[in-house]
Amino acid sequence: MTKFALIIWVCSFAANPTTCLPPMEFPKHFDSWYECSRGAHKESLTMISKLGYKYINENKIAMSYTCRKANIT
Repeated sequence: MTKFALIIWVCSFAANPTTCLPPMEFPKHFDSWYECSRGAHKESLTMISKLGYKYINENKIAMSYTCRKANIT
């Protein structure tokens, strides 16, 4: 069965060019692209909440993500 790994980047659009922190791969693997994509949105909301309203607005923070086939043995 194919599993998917979630990778999220936290990026700032306050300057040109856009800058992103190194990607974070989450330890949980998902059974489908759909579940991984939903997980990305949930994790992004959690991260945005932790960073806070002021920080997000001042730095124009947004999340970027992808789901990749996981190498599970």
